[in-house]
Amino acid sequence: MSEYQNWYCSACKSSVKNFSWLAGNIEKHKRKSEKTVSRELLDALNFTGFDIEPWEIQVLAYSGFFVSLVLLLGLDAVLFSVARYERSSLLVAAVCTGFVPLAIMVYLSEYPKIHARFMKIRSLGDIPEIQSYIVMAMKLVPNMERAISFAAENSTRPLARDLKKLIWDIHIRVYSSMDDALITFANLWGRNSEYFKRSLHLVKSSVNEPDEAQRIMTLNKSLDIVLEGTKTMMDGFAAKLKTPTYVLYSIFILIPLALVALVPAVTIVGVRIDTLTLFLVYDILLPLVTFLYSEYILLQRPAAFAPPTISDKHPELSNTGTKRKIIIILIVISGIIIGFSGYILLYLGNPLGIISREAMSGLIPPTFPVVWAITAMITIFCLGVYAPYKKIRDGIKQIEYEFSDALFILGRRISEGRSAEVAFSHTSHTMKGSKIGEVFADVAKNLTSIRTTLHGAIFHEEFGAFKDVYSERVHTTMRLFTESVHKSHEASGMAIIKLAEHLKELQEVEANIKRSLYDVTSTMRSTAMIFAPLIGGVTLALSEVIQKILINISKETKLLPEEFNIGGIMKQAGTSTTQSIPPDVFLLVVGVYMVILVIILARFAGGIEYGGDRPQLMYDIGQMLPISILVFTITTIMSRLLFSSMV
Repeated sequence: MSEYQNWYCSACKSSVKNFSWLAGNIEKHKRKSEKTVSRELLDALNFTGFDIEPWEIQVLAYSGFFVSLVLLLGLDAVLFSVARYERSSLLVAAVCTGFVPLAIMVYLSEYPKIHARFMKIRSLGDIPEIQSYIVMAMKLVPNMERAISFAAENSTRPLARDLKKLIWDIHIRVYSSMDDALITFANLWGRNSEYFKRSLHLVKSSVNEPDEAQRIMTLNKSLDIVLEGTKTMMDGFAAKLKTPTYVLYSIFILIPLALVALVPAVTIVGVRIDTLTLFLVYDILLPLVTFLYSEYILLQRPAAFAPPTISDKHPELSNTGTKRKIIIILIVISGIIIGFSGYILLYLGNPLGIISREAMSGLIPPTFPVVWAITAMITIFCLGVYAPYKKIRDGIKQIEYEFSDALFILGRRISEGRSAEVAFSHTSHTMKGSKIGEVFADVAKNLTSIRTTLHGAIFHEEFGAFKDVYSERVHTTMRLFTESVHKSHEASGMAIIKLAEHLKELQEVEANIKRSLYDVTSTMRSTAMIFAPLIGGVTLALSEVIQKILINISKETKLLPEEFNIGGIMKQAGTSTTQSIPPDVFLLVVGVYMVILVIILARFAGGIEYGGDRPQLMYDIGQMLPISILVFTITTIMSRLLFSSMV
């Protein structure tokens, strides 16, 4: 059971145990649920493997609504008991209190369908590598059951789970033969991937080919169909990204940032926005809606070529616990020092007039360092914790990139009749200076010094050369290699060369996918690091200009002589320009919004380019966030200096 299944199933069981009274009579509720449950939900539960009943899902949805409603009502009671708020704040709080519980209830009730759809899309991305394992195994031994078993055992992908179930069903006689099982499996996946269905049929037909050359051609054709289908699928996704990306950029980024300058001006028409309203809108509602929309777009992305999973047992990750404690201490110290630096300068008399005491004075308000404190803490955590993972990941990607060339050289030497240790040694010398050359040199050393078996020299848990190479693709290919060397030198050498060709084809498809998605990812990264902070800095300075102008108007109307203040109209007009949000608080709220926005855009761009690679995502945030906030800071300061002459 996956991580997602664990939390959702546990939540269902817990809600039934503690909140079943929300559904009334349980037995009656069960019978009603059995009659009204949709086929789509039942199919989703079957596909995800959730060990829960539909009526338990409904109880969880009721529980989520009830608990969230109680928590929000309690929060409202606390906030409104300690201070008075404007009508706009009350309206926003009421909308949140009514909308959020309903949204949670709908999400919990629809989660199995959402997760099943997510799993199907993710599984489509597993097809190229799973099919390549099947084809490579079939080229060595033309046995369909053995090839599927090999692919299922040597992959951790969701699709491999279905292959394992297929093998199990054959063993317990659910299907009368392998052909029947494969036809059923191909038809099942044909609903989501027609090219995978065609490819499986070709693999099945290759078993009956009387000529060896024709059999190899059929297998190559089956893999070509999958690779071309994957490329077409990702090209289609890239084409469909344009409109959602424009909507994300314009409606969820550009317009909210542009409206920042208008917030102070709305007081003229009698709309007073206080700090709570601004915080709820810009630091909670807008980021939440933007995040949900970006995740909805990412949900459509087929997960082609999953990132490597790096174990904490890797030698370069030793003492990670101690390092994380040091990083946390550094985060706390830097956050406190940077965050309070503005107020410390005010306490010391504000040397050089750096800190602003009112609108359009000084360089920065005292709350600006708080934004930098948040930025520094996030940056230190992301780079400090995930930079080692990023380094290892880059090393693995480099090994995968070099692996096909090294395998081609190795296959040539094996086909010449060289022994395994000589072939590995020659390949390591040829690839000298590369990471895969070092790994192959370790294999040759293990074979000559330790006198172990080829499998032990490669995969042994203590001294195996590939024990710290966390690449499923490389490990699976090397397992096929260890099986092929038992054949004749010429046959095994040609088999290894074919493996190298398959890997090269996979790399080409990966490169094509990255090129097709480059326009969107580069645009989002540019927006996060340059355009959004530029717009935010300029509009923030404009808002402060408007605040200053309105404050001056308010002061001047109060000083009007009585003969110009017939009936007190002018003085009354001046009171409507009073600002309810101090400039320093206004900047803090917008600055926090910028930080959240950069994280969301980094997540969106990274999710499109490389899927769910957490170390890469956190490393990208650690690099993009300080650059973005630096641009935001410089733009804000320069705009304030430029606009100061206007007031």
